[in-house]
Amino acid sequence: MLNLWDEVCKLASTINFSNEEDFLVWQFSSKGIYSVQSLYKIVNFRGIKPVLVPSIWKIKIPPRVQYFLWLLSKNKLLTRDNLSKRRKVKDPTCLFCAEKETISHLFFYCVVAQYLWKLLSKIFDVQLGNSLDSIGKFWLSNKRNGILNLFTLAGFWSLWKLRNDLCFQRNQWRCMAILLYKLVSLVQNWEILYSEEQRQVIQCKVVMIKEVASQELWLPWK
Repeated sequence: MLNLWDEVCKLASTINFSNEEDFLVWQFSSKGIYSVQSLYKIVNFRGIKPVLVPSIWKIKIPPRVQYFLWLLSKNKLLTRDNLSKRRKVKDPTCLFCAEKETISHLFFYCVVAQYLWKLLSKIFDVQLGNSLDSIGKFWLSNKRNGILNLFTLAGFWSLWKLRNDLCFQRNQWRCMAILLYKLVSLVQNWEILYSEEQRQVIQCKVVMIKEVASQELWLPWK
């Protein structure tokens, strides 16, 4: 009991008393003032500032792709599960496999997406994982991982573009090479945004991906 009393006395000695009136302080904002925005962050992010979203705008890619990634991070892309919230969807399955199409499935858990992230992990000798957090952590240090980020973001965009081709153009899914060549084409279009030294590294990675794509077997379709 004496030890507990000593702790109370030490705690009380740190408090500065004054004649001013007491007032409420909102501890979840730097100014101590309540705001709807600060409450929104607490409810949605448990007080942790979402760092992946702001980092998207600093990466050297076209603005429309940055906006697409922002929608992806907010789960607002019109995948079939999101479309079903607005209207009836006859076929809710993924266009690459037989699983239900969601943003998480399409970009991370589908066999096609998993193949892509494993390939890029091997080419860049990193562990990308299969989640937005594991891939997005490299976006935070864009100066060091700029070229890696270029390829991963091109991977997201190429997955979405190919998915839309299969959906709206009625194209047939034949081989991973289709996705890899689409990724390479995007990277080559965007490399103008990078320095000459970075372009040389980009071209080396492009050659490696093309070698893998050339070895993929094409499935016959009628």
